[in-house]
Amino acid sequence: VLRADSFPLGTLTMICYAFAKADFREGDAYEALSSALSRHLEEDMRPIDVCNIIWSFCTVGYRDDVLFSQLCATHLCREELVNQFTPQDLTNTTWGFCKVAFIHRPAMDLLANVSLNQRNRFEAIHFSNLLYSFAMLRLPGPPGVLATMADAAAERVHRFDGGNLAIAAWALATLGLGDCKLLGLALTRAAMPDMCPKLGSRALSMIVLACQKTGRLEEQDALLAATQAAGLGVGASGFSAAVMAGEQSPDANRERRILSLMSEEANDDRMRAAVTNSMAVRLWKRGLAREAFAVLKDMRAANPKCWSVVSSALVARLAAECGALEEAAVLLAEAGGSNEAEWESPVKSGIHPMAATRQNEGGHAYTREFMTLHAVFCGATPGDPDSCMAAVERFAESRSLWLKITAWEKATVVHEVAKLAKPRLVLEIGAYVGYSATNIARAVRPHGGRVASLEVDPIHVTIVRNMVEYAGLSDTVDVWTGYCYDVIPHMLRTYGPKSIDMVFMDQKGTRFHTDLELMEELDLLSDGAVILADNVLKPGAPLYIWHLAKGRYHHCTAVSVREFLLQSEDWMVMGFHDSSRSSTPVPPPNLHRLAFESDAFRKRSMFDGVAPSKSDWWKFSQGFVD
Repeated sequence: VLRADSFPLGTLTMICYAFAKADFREGDAYEALSSALSRHLEEDMRPIDVCNIIWSFCTVGYRDDVLFSQLCATHLCREELVNQFTPQDLTNTTWGFCKVAFIHRPAMDLLANVSLNQRNRFEAIHFSNLLYSFAMLRLPGPPGVLATMADAAAERVHRFDGGNLAIAAWALATLGLGDCKLLGLALTRAAMPDMCPKLGSRALSMIVLACQKTGRLEEQDALLAATQAAGLGVGASGFSAAVMAGEQSPDANRERRILSLMSEEANDDRMRAAVTNSMAVRLWKRGLAREAFAVLKDMRAANPKCWSVVSSALVARLAAECGALEEAAVLLAEAGGSNEAEWESPVKSGIHPMAATRQNEGGHAYTREFMTLHAVFCGATPGDPDSCMAAVERFAESRSLWLKITAWEKATVVHEVAKLAKPRLVLEIGAYVGYSATNIARAVRPHGGRVASLEVDPIHVTIVRNMVEYAGLSDTVDVWTGYCYDVIPHMLRTYGPKSIDMVFMDQKGTRFHTDLELMEELDLLSDGAVILADNVLKPGAPLYIWHLAKGRYHHCTAVSVREFLLQSEDWMVMGFHDSSRSSTPVPPPNLHRLAFESDAFRKRSMFDGVAPSKSDWWKFSQGFVD
């Protein structure tokens, strides 16, 4: 492939297609293919050639702005050529662009208009992919076109499988087309006995999000009830969306019902105790201390095994607030201690995990995280954040068990930045087990600061709330469930504009800049807000560095630190928000190439069989630094 300049066009496009199908992610190969393809752009390409190039590059996540812009100019903005595209060519092209967030409005509008003319030839997957593409790119499309496409799809909704129903429903809700007939039909069909069992956890999540975005709460309840009636699990993905909808609803009973369903599906006494504790914390934060106490009392009566030291601590604290000291004394006298052997045994979870790397863990998923929580219960002093953090570190070090926590000197950087900045509100993205939330909270609590911690996995959220409660920091830390693009707008409704004085990001590095852009767009950042991100060198966040160094930030600084337990170098990069500066310019193409390689390394590191060696990481890190 490195000699690709000599290949004919048809061979090049078939190689692109084969590489994408094989999930081959080698930057040098795609760069060589891009260079070779650029020599053929003035030729009369077949629609399938144009489509395959874009679909293949985007499927593996290789964003090539120069190549894509040239293809748009020479082919995708010429109506006579795009009219020759099949429905699959049209929608594979739009889907590819949305996969890598590449926006070329004239090309996308023309693809939409041609799709409108061909709507009678569209199948379910074509309708859903087209709507999804525009929703992901936040493009409205030509006036009326997407709404007309949705109406055409409504006539064929009986041909949609569960996945396409979910994608179409989510896309319509995101595009603001909640009144379309297709959405109502999709939600009704999804809850039918013949369709509901075919919905996976991810599809269920998208439909729940569609209900939440459009205020269709009755349809959401019907779908969850149908899932339960069919004897199916909602799964972590489904609960992520459902719990998020409950947290953002003014109805406390709705959130309580969803968490009760999650507790029931957990099928493990430790998980059920943790979920119920989490529910009590949420009710308390809503100002419902008496109801929170009743939840714990009912749990104790129903199953005495569903109890932990956090349950006892909550009972004592809530009883003092709601005047139930005598009832609490009886409960605590009966509670006793937790079963050590049970807490140290593998979790038997009934909730299917979210992360692809955890699928092979089966019913023992989340064992590592619950053992970490138990290590805190056994080795830390209640109400002492420093003791809780030390217990987490000791647990990991004693077992040589890597945890995704910002420990060692990383913890020092996070704590000192929070202590010196004295933020009113810190937004943390990526909570995991609550180590960083605890670290930040102990820094900001003395001056009355607060922490809002975002986490997509609802089981991790449960663990964080238990950890924070044990550390005595529930009055300082709010934990929110869901994906950033769904939860960050809720931060504006909850805390107000310009409310965030510090951001700490520890999620996927190639998302740092997009989440930051959303905060800027919503005017959430105060002037002078400090932005700090972890894992910027390993596995890397080049577009984030560009965003800080060239955008509305000053004093962009990289701090070299060790990765916890791995003894390898990493960077934590920070900057200070300045709204008076001009917006971030378009990054150079080589940074997209570097981001592609960062994601490829990240993906490899998630699976033991193909994980990069230490020398591979060192070589990649040196290239990143250069």
